[in-house]
Amino acid sequence: MEVAVQLFGIFCGVLCRTLFPFLRKLAQGKIKKFGVKYFYQALGAFIISVIFSLVILSSYKIHNIDGSVNFLSLLKLFSVAFSFGFTFNSLVNEAGNWGNK
Repeated sequence: MEVAVQLFGIFCGVLCRTLFPFLRKLAQGKIKKFGVKYFYQALGAFIISVIFSLVILSSYKIHNIDGSVNFLSLLKLFSVAFSFGFTFNSLVNEAGNWGNK
């Protein structure tokens, strides 16, 4: 269950970081369609985020001593995984922009 929460959190973070700037630029008329560049950056950020989060958060437990799920721990795990996805997508975007100049 921990891995599923991590993957969902990472996916949501990468998705938010990819879609919000795209929708803003689309509304401003700067772009017309979703370019393949956005997809590749999001995919790269997702892969990097999964690797780092599975290594760092592998010992994070969401179960109490009696075996029940601790909702607060689950929310913390989701939040940390979300921030991993959001942050690594920002890093990949900046690295891509830096390489283009």
